[in-house]
Formats: sequence, C-alpha cells, structure tokens
Amino acid sequence: MTTASTEDIRARLRTDRAALSAYVSDASIFRRAPRAVLEPRSLAEVQAGVRIAREEGWPVTVRGGGTSVAGNGIGEGLIIDTSRHFNRVLDIDPEARTARIQPGVVCDALREAAAPHGLTYGPDPSTHSRCTVGGMIANNACGSHSLAWGTAADNVVELTVLRADGELVTLRRGGTSDPELDRALQRLRDENLALLRTTLGRFPRQVSGYGLHHLLPENGFDTAKAFAGSEGTLGIIVEAVVRLVPAPKAKALAVLAFPTVFDAAAAAPLTRRPGVVTSEGMGGDLLDVLRISQGRDAGDVLPGGAGDPRPAGGWLYCETTGESTADARRRAEELVAEFCSHPEHRTADSAVVADPAGMRRLWRIRESAAGLVTRLPDGGEAWPNWEDSAVPPEQLADYLRDLYALLDEHGLRGIPFGHFGEGCVHIRISFDLGTEDGLDVFRSFMSDAATTVAAHGGSLSGEHGDGRARSALLPRMYPPQVLAAFAAFKAAFDPERVLNPGVLVDPDAVDVGIRPAPGQRSKEFIPVHALSHDRGSLVNAVNRCVGVGACRSDEGAMCPSFQITRDEVHSTRGRARILSEMFRGELHPEGAASEDVRDALDLCLSCRACASECPVNVDMATYKSEFLHQHHAGRRRPAAHYSMGWLPLTSRLLHLVPGAARVVNALLSVRPVAKAVMRLGGVDTSRSMIRFSSRSFQSLARSRRFRAAQASKRPSRGTVVLWPDSFTNHLDADVAADAHQVLTALGYDVVVPRGFLCCGLTWHSTGQLTRTKQVLTHTLASLAPWLDGRTPVVVLEPSCAAMLTEEAPELLADDRRSHRLAEQVVTLGDVVARHVDDVDWPFGELPVPALSQVHCHERARRGHAGTGTTLTRLGVEESEVETGCCGLAGNWGFEPGHAELSRRLAERELLPRIRELDADAVVLADGFSCRTQIREHGPAHKQGLHLAQLLRRALNTRS
Repeated sequence: MTTASTEDIRARLRTDRAALSAYVSDASIFRRAPRAVLEPRSLAEVQAGVRIAREEGWPVTVRGGGTSVAGNGIGEGLIIDTSRHFNRVLDIDPEARTARIQPGVVCDALREAAAPHGLTYGPDPSTHSRCTVGGMIANNACGSHSLAWGTAADNVVELTVLRADGELVTLRRGGTSDPELDRALQRLRDENLALLRTTLGRFPRQVSGYGLHHLLPENGFDTAKAFAGSEGTLGIIVEAVVRLVPAPKAKALAVLAFPTVFDAAAAAPLTRRPGVVTSEGMGGDLLDVLRISQGRDAGDVLPGGAGDPRPAGGWLYCETTGESTADARRRAEELVAEFCSHPEHRTADSAVVADPAGMRRLWRIRESAAGLVTRLPDGGEAWPNWEDSAVPPEQLADYLRDLYALLDEHGLRGIPFGHFGEGCVHIRISFDLGTEDGLDVFRSFMSDAATTVAAHGGSLSGEHGDGRARSALLPRMYPPQVLAAFAAFKAAFDPERVLNPGVLVDPDAVDVGIRPAPGQRSKEFIPVHALSHDRGSLVNAVNRCVGVGACRSDEGAMCPSFQITRDEVHSTRGRARILSEMFRGELHPEGAASEDVRDALDLCLSCRACASECPVNVDMATYKSEFLHQHHAGRRRPAAHYSMGWLPLTSRLLHLVPGAARVVNALLSVRPVAKAVMRLGGVDTSRSMIRFSSRSFQSLARSRRFRAAQASKRPSRGTVVLWPDSFTNHLDADVAADAHQVLTALGYDVVVPRGFLCCGLTWHSTGQLTRTKQVLTHTLASLAPWLDGRTPVVVLEPSCAAMLTEEAPELLADDRRSHRLAEQVVTLGDVVARHVDDVDWPFGELPVPALSQVHCHERARRGHAGTGTTLTRLGVEESEVETGCCGLAGNWGFEPGHAELSRRLAERELLPRIRELDADAVVLADGFSCRTQIREHGPAHKQGLHLAQLLRRALNTRS
C-alpha cells in the first residue's frame, strides 16, 4: 500500500466523539475509550490501520459484532471493526465442506450461504444473528450445538493472520507459513509437553487461557486451532477457512422439565448421546424475568411453566436429529420416556415438538436469556463477569449448588442458564457496581468464585474468553509454569504487546475501568418521565443496555436505522453507550448540551421497536425525548419542532374557521407555495405536503347525518368514546367517520368528545415534555365524564394509543386519571373482535388477501391481536410486513436530511411487497404515517386502508 493510501485511511479514521462513545464498551461491564475507529473494506486497509497505530503508538483491538461479554472487544487505541464492510463469504467448497470467509461475516450469513449445499456452520451462540465468525474464532465461541459440533476452534481449518509488525502468516494443521515462528512454537511445546498434556484440554469447555494443547504432536501441531480463543492478543484474523457440517435433515425438540435447576444440571450429562445435539439448561427465575419483559403469559409454552406454583424450576432443551421428522421425533420421545420414569432424575413435565414454528417459539425463550437476565424478577440490575464458568459436566450440579451458596454468602442473586450438557453456566449477578462497598463485594466474589470453579476441576471461561473479566484470575486455575507458557506464546506472535493489551497476559485487574462504577453519573439530570421501572433514573434506564446487540440483527423490526446504515452509532446499543458517556461527562463534558449526542440520536425514528424487541426493553424513543427536552431547554429549537410538534393545535385552529381548510389545501396544491411553506417550517421539501380534511371529524360528528345514524341504530350495547386524535380528526376525517359507522352498526352509543383533545405525541417526539404534560392534563380534564374505569376509549391512531397507554402514565404518574385512561384505551380491532361470535354480526364476508403494515407502536404494544381476529372473521387472508417501521415515523420522516433514509426503509420490504400484490389484494395500515408513506412512494392503485375503512366496506357487503 502506498503512503498516499495510508493517508486516505488516516482520513477515514473515526475520531468523532459519538463514534468513540459508541465503541467504549462491548457486552461487558468494562469501559475503555478508544483513540480512533477504523471500519476496513479490505486487507490493505487493515494493514494501513495497523501501520497508523504503530506510528501513533496506539494499541490495536479488533472487534466484530461487539457481543463479547468479557471485555475482549474494547481498547484504548485503535479499534478495527470488521463487521461493517470486511464481511464477505469468499468461497464455499461443498466437496471439502469448507468455507473461506472474511472475519466480519455474521454467523447466520455464513449458515445461509452454506444452506444451498446442504451444509451449515456448527457453532451457534445465542447471538448468532449478529456475532461475527472472526469474533467467534477469537473467543472460541460455541453455542448450543457444541454437543455435536464442538467449539469454534474445533471448526477452524486455516487462518490468515496479520501480526502487529505488519507481516502476514498462515496458520494450519502441521505448522505455519513462517519457519521462524514454527521453531518458536515447537520449542515452546517441547519444553512443556507434560504440562500441556495434564493441564489443558481436559474437557470440551476448558477455554480459559491459550489452547496450547493443540500444538501437541498427537493433536497434529495445529497452529490454527491453538490461535483460536486468543482474544485478539496474538494477531488479526484477515481470512479464515472453517469447517462446514451436513445440516440435519430433520430435527425435533424434547423439553425436559425438572423440579429444580439442580435436578436439570444433574440429568444433563445423561443426555449426551448420538442423535442429541443440544442439552441446554435454564432455571425458573429466567421465566419470571421473561414475564416481566414480555407479559404474564410469556413462556407458558414451556412444559411445567404455567400455574402457581409452577411444577418445574429447571429445564433442559434437547434437540434431536434424524433422517426424517419421524426419526428425530422418535429420538426425542425416547428421551422423554426415559426421564419420565428415571429412578434418580425424574421429570416434572415434558414436551416434544417437531414443527419448526413450535421449536422456534421455545428456542426464543432460551436465546433471549443473555439479555433478559440483566434484570432480576424484582427489576433489579444484574451484570455479567462471572457469566461463563464451566466444569466437567458430571460436576455441574454440585458446582451450581456451591455457586448458589457463594451468592448467598455475598448477599448476591443471579439467574443461571447455559450449556448444561457441556457443563457451561451463564449467569448474571446482582453486583452493586455503582458504590465502593458494592465494588468490594464484587472483588471478593470474583476471587472466591475462581477458587470454587477450580476446586471442581473447572474453567473460568467456557466460551466467551477471559478478557478483562477473568484474565487476572488465571493464577487461581493454572500453575505458574502454564502462565509462563502463555506469556511465551504471546511473545512469539506479538513481542511488543501491541494487540489487545490487558487481556490474558499481563492482565488488567478485574476492577479496572468498570463502566457503571462511581463516576458514571456526573452529568445526570432529573427526567420528566417517572421511569418507574428504573427507579426514576435515566442512567439506570440507559444501563439496561448490556450490549448483547440484538439491535444489530436483521431479524425483526429493531433497529431500522442500523439496518440501513450498518453504523454502530445508529444502533440502539450505540445510542445507549453514547448517552451513558454523556452522563459520565468525560467525552462529552457539556452533558446534555452536546451536539454530538444530538446528532447521534437524530436517526432514531422513535419507532419503539427496541421497547419490545430488546430483551431488556431499552426504550430509546423515551430516552431521546428526554434528551431533546434537556438539550433545547432555554434555546431556540429547529423549525420542524414548531411546525410539526405544534401541528395538532394549528390544525384545530384552522378548522375553527369555516372553509379555511379548503383554501389552505388549494394554496398548498401549488408546488412553489408548498415548497416555500415547507422551507419556512423546516420540513424536507422533497416530501409531499400534507392535506387537511375539509371539515374536522368532531365537526362531522355533530352533523345531522351522524345524529340520525346514531338514533336509528339497534338496541344499545353501551357507550364507547371515539377518541378524535389529531391525525384522523384533522387530516383523515373519513377514517374516523367510517369507524363511527362501524361502532354504530355494532350497537354502541358513540360519544365524540368536543374541544381540543390530544395525546401530546408530536410534542413528545420532539422533546417538548413540559407542553406534553400540559396538553395531557387538559385532555384528562375534558375526558373526565368518561374516566370511570369501564367505558372503552377507542383510539384509531396506533401511535396515540401507545402514547396514552405507555407514556401518559409515566409523564403524569401522580394523576390517577392518566392510569385510568390507559386502562380504558382499546383499538377498533379490540372492540370488533369481541363480537366475532355474535349471531347478529353486521359484516359480510371479504375473502381478499391483505398485506398489513402493522404500525411500529402497535407492534411494540403487541396490540394487533384484535385486528387479526377481526380479519380472520371477515375471511381476509392476512400477511404482515415483518420489518416493522414504514420509514416515515411521524414528524421524523419530514425533518431535513431524513427523506432518503425514510425511502430506503420503506424499500426494505413494504414497498416491494405492495408492488407484488394481486389486483384484489388490499393494504392495511392503521397508522396515518404509514398511509402517507404508501401514498407518496407506493403504486397509485394500492393505497393504505385503515381497518375502519375495510370494515365499512364489509358493512356494505352485508347489506
């Protein structure tokens, strides 16, 4: 590479404070502020980055998906992030059953590439949807199927590695491409033959330290496997050849429920047999936390998981394989039958599932554990650091009992889960890391835990590596001679100790640089929201993010901006890290006045996907509104905050003047006028201008036609309040009119409140929280006659429903009326679904296919069930857009600089699927923003319909 190209790379180094803040941590408790971040596209760029680091005297840390739990993916020098660009599958060799890859390829992407050949990549950590294979090799990750396919080291064939001096070396079975390195490694091996044979490789999950036993002659002097698990301390993987395995032809899942987690652990070694490829364990506390996060019924699919008290307190997930589904099911049923009557390890309940959807539902419970267990059943915080210990499987039950006793001794609690069939335990613990006394307990526990696991012949780490979490404790597990061999191995590759210093060799103490330690709150401010689940603290709320990186996955709706930009800053995790650094005040000494933080939050759509899909319910939309409230306090806001934030009030004022809406619409239909108005309002002029309904719905509801329809309806089923939200009231009154007719046809007395009513959504999303509270208080007073705890309040706009049910009670926590209103809010689908079995069902059949763009706030509230039930009753064949947000997201899509990203978000799935629809298919979109996005960018013949409009059509088919 030329000097000029080195300068080009230097110019591309990210040294802005937002990027540095986003990379201060991984999924561990540790914090290291880097000097720069490089996202290379090629080997040459990695080489240039290393050269620059050497010139600057920076250490180098390589990072993939950033899901390292032990602090292996952070550093104080140059961070090289391979995940964004250096992430290709270069070649699949079906005959050799190997894949040649760049290190940043995500595990699931490799498996997807191998699938057409009937192959898969064996290791599969619970973070498989976002962790990179390079990172998996570096940490020697395993996953649930290691029972069958081993660790990442077991699946390495060849590695091409860049050393700190800039030289490339190839590692493989039999040696390396560097004769001098070969001689050094052979000398190290030969001087320690007996030591390596007796202390290393004693059981599959002995991952702590370096895998020097792979250098033994009987193991083929496999330098690639010895390098695996070195945690970035020896070299930078720039290319890897990994082993692929035949994908199982059929699978089934046996879930064995035991009275306690200790019973499950004791039974786990007996499940290790041919045809059983997993033996995953979890305890009952995990189910308790799941229900806090996902609802009271969450996890009821687990055998022995329902009821009070539950019959089960520990579970084993045993996946079986076979040549056919019947074969796999037979193996699962044999396992169930054996333990159902086992004299020593009898199950309390069990289940066998062979359909993919059913298995996936069960697996999601176990895979969500890494994030879920950062919150204990009482809402308290729990942290990693002793989350990866392992013992020989037959020792697991006794080790777990000792571990629980140790927790009790130190006044701590934790929730265990893990790879029980391999003796590996993951647990998050209730460390109080924010006080000096709590840190004393932390240090004492870590020391005692290391002694305990060593007493059981175990390993400090079973798949995550030692990192900054446990490297300093290696002397509790290994004698000095082994530690000296580790140091010699490091010196053979990286004699100047440039690569990931502080890990494995000359390690940092376990209490150095803890992120949530005292000092994290120097810029904390009092939030407007009660944040009742986080003890009133926004720092506590931000600390929910432990870094498992589910927001970096392409599965589900979270996080839309990251799914387009692939920038860590634009992930939910990245934003949480940036806010955490703002509160610390070191990288952002100006605190909430920071423009870097403001810009980092700018692409957050406030879609609330994280509030439901994040395992620990990080709610970035609320955090953003709190930040904007503080950031703009006492200063001029962007024009869009006034034009869009105050839209509910200006729309009402417009409709108070008869005929004014028609005049304004006529003026705004002239494109130069519309552009001038949009520029004045700080709105992106590439968007189309909104149009106002000629009359507000409140005005229509007072008309003679509506009063006559109400008077002529059938006997009353009672009263419902039809909420006149600002969007349907002023911008799409026909939707509200159709909803009124539908509710009337069902026999309800429909009340439409008068005056200005608003949930405050647009003020909330722009961070005008004082005004939001004022608007909500006024609204509650206007609704007082109907806040009786019984009368349904039908809200047509999903974002308004979310605002009233989720945000209003937090903003007005001391006002009982806000909580009462939240309990009374229902959707139109909820109301109609109550009557699907009525003999006087007033709707006709509508046997049409429908594509549903479920509003992201409705998805976050899990509020679509009533609509789904209603559509089924109508005969509508519904399919849903799976990627979540349409891309407009209310005012966000109209703000300057957002239009292109907004369009790209719609093109992920929504717009292509609309274009593919048959002529008779309909597009359902209850959100006004969603319908606006479809109208702007979708085909003219396929416009979005609200459920009210579809039900109005069904009324006509009945008549």
